[in-house]
Amino acid sequence: MPIAKLDRSIISVSGETAHAFLDGLVTNNLNEDLTFAALLTPQGKIIADFFVHKKSDQEFLIESPEKFGKTLLLRLKMYKLRAKIDLKDVSDNYDVYALWDGEGDIGLEDPRHSDLGRRLLAESGALDLENNGVDYNAHRLSLGIPDSAWDFETEKVFPADANMDLLNGVDFKKGCFVGQEVVSRMHRKTEVRKRMGVVKLSGPAEIGDELKSGGRTLGKLLHVHNNHAMALLRLDQIADATDPITVNEHEVTIQEG
Repeated sequence: MPIAKLDRSIISVSGETAHAFLDGLVTNNLNEDLTFAALLTPQGKIIADFFVHKKSDQEFLIESPEKFGKTLLLRLKMYKLRAKIDLKDVSDNYDVYALWDGEGDIGLEDPRHSDLGRRLLAESGALDLENNGVDYNAHRLSLGIPDSAWDFETEKVFPADANMDLLNGVDFKKGCFVGQEVVSRMHRKTEVRKRMGVVKLSGPAEIGDELKSGGRTLGKLLHVHNNHAMALLRLDQIADATDPITVNEHEVTIQEG
């Protein structure tokens, strides 16, 4: 079974109003043991996306890309006000693993896509599991799944840009959350014109390189890994393209999700 240890920050949210506190902020409901969600700006852009591990209605562990940890904790503290909760960075106390293509029920199924496998949050040093040389980045790219650890920075994209609405990351029927008005309006009243998608490369490419067809720009590369890249794609432009799509004059293929 492939096992990859991930670089994650862990924030503990505990106290008698922990559930209500998080429910009023994040993009998803917290009914499951593992939830994919995000904290947004009031303008609807992603501050950080994360997984919420529910221990009880009074205790949650949020695991987010390491690069978002400090920013996320500061934002949560800003919203804390008089809420009867404790917020702590407990990253040193836990390890996070991704496991896939195996049998058994260790960890919890990744709610974004079943083929991503399972996620395991364990006390640091409790398990003798080490990265066995597998490439989790390549695995998730092969499935066409955006991941903020590689693909974008804080306050740069909307949830739909990163396909969160397609990956069980947004509940449009839940109560209010920060940025909900913008996200709901985009969902209900406009056609999504930009989304992240994987491009299969046939030549050298770097972050920031553009996808072209017939002189038109169809998107931009956000992350390059081996012969795959995650790109922010203009869906309307791609649908209308009649000439080959290229990056640096090398023909590429848009991977179907």
